[in-house]
Amino acid sequence: MSNIHTLQKIFAAGFDNGYGSLKLLVDGFEVVRVPSYISTADMEDVPGRVVFKGTAFTVGESAFRTGYHFDRNTDHNENKVNNALLILLGALAHLPHRKAWHLKLVVSLHDVGLASQLRKVLNGEYQPILAGKQSDVKIEVLKVVPEGMGALFGHQLPSKLTVLDFGNGTTLYSRYNQGKREVHTPYPAGVEVLIDDISKKMKHLNGGKIGDPSKIRFCLEMGHTKYNRDIDIKDIYSACLKDWYDKYLKKPVSLTLDAKHQGDEIWAIGGGCLLPGFKKLLEKNGFTILENPVEANAFGLLEMAKTIMNKNSATTLGK
Repeated sequence: MSNIHTLQKIFAAGFDNGYGSLKLLVDGFEVVRVPSYISTADMEDVPGRVVFKGTAFTVGESAFRTGYHFDRNTDHNENKVNNALLILLGALAHLPHRKAWHLKLVVSLHDVGLASQLRKVLNGEYQPILAGKQSDVKIEVLKVVPEGMGALFGHQLPSKLTVLDFGNGTTLYSRYNQGKREVHTPYPAGVEVLIDDISKKMKHLNGGKIGDPSKIRFCLEMGHTKYNRDIDIKDIYSACLKDWYDKYLKKPVSLTLDAKHQGDEIWAIGGGCLLPGFKKLLEKNGFTILENPVEANAFGLLEMAKTIMNKNSATTLGK
């Protein structure tokens, strides 16, 4: 942190606007990783609080804690693009205040066909109030890459590699040969489907009401099955995990194991790797779980941004 000059404005950054949680990593700062929730509930200048174009909203943990009034990336596929600027400003509102930010971003997206739309939403100059303080924010998208590619950046890739990315909204199956991607298939069933199933099947434990998906996600991300002080969803979780695997994951996992049989190394990334008991199952099947599977993509995106910036400045100097 100490190497950042108070007048510095230009920062490389990686932005992973996930279905379940956003990850923003600005060079020189700690990673911001908070739930992808937007709340319009009235609150004070908490981290994630933004006033922008006359509208006040909050992104992240505090939005989740209100328990109501939130819009989530998970609710609609297009939210990942449409909400991208609001989510990014909310993420900035978690960092120490600066009068000016000029972010040079590499962003990941589940569908790179939407890349030009995402650039349009993000690129520009803005004057939001972030956690109570005015800031000038300039955003410049250097590159949009397919989800999960950041996690591989900087790794020595085996000559033949298959990667499964267990995300919140999708499970991505990708194959690489000599570092070049051959296959990139998103399966439209991520951890959200599992959480939805648990919420419906826990009614008998929850006074006849369906469970709150946010609370289920929270306990699973914490690595346990205690929904609240009185309710443990362990048995329901185990049954739903088996169903989820059989219905949705069997195909991509089976394709990955076939690839292993053909000589590929098989890697797993994404928050789903860390579901209680699931990591063990993957490792038993020969998967290598990448270190820090939830944030690995954001770290790689930042490194990509720094590489592009260095290349651009070398080109400029060489002219």
